[in-house]
Amino acid sequence: RTNDDHEAKFPLELPIRLVRMLTDPGDLVLDPFAGSGTSCVAAIELGRRFIGIELVEEYAELARRRVARAARAAA
Repeated sequence: RTNDDHEAKFPLELPIRLVRMLTDPGDLVLDPFAGSGTSCVAAIELGRRFIGIELVEEYAELARRRVARAARAAA
């Protein structure tokens, strides 16, 4: 099961397609329901800036870890 850490986790390819289609490099991606941070990771991979908002601390921490990993990989 790929969503073992967040019940509504979706494949990275989905936000990558949307971010690529609707934004340009350097644009700002806003995800007001960041969850596990998948859209934030997509933004990093595509050279976009992002703001991710998550109210549930457990998911916010999960997103922070995923974003940090993606940022290290992109550097």
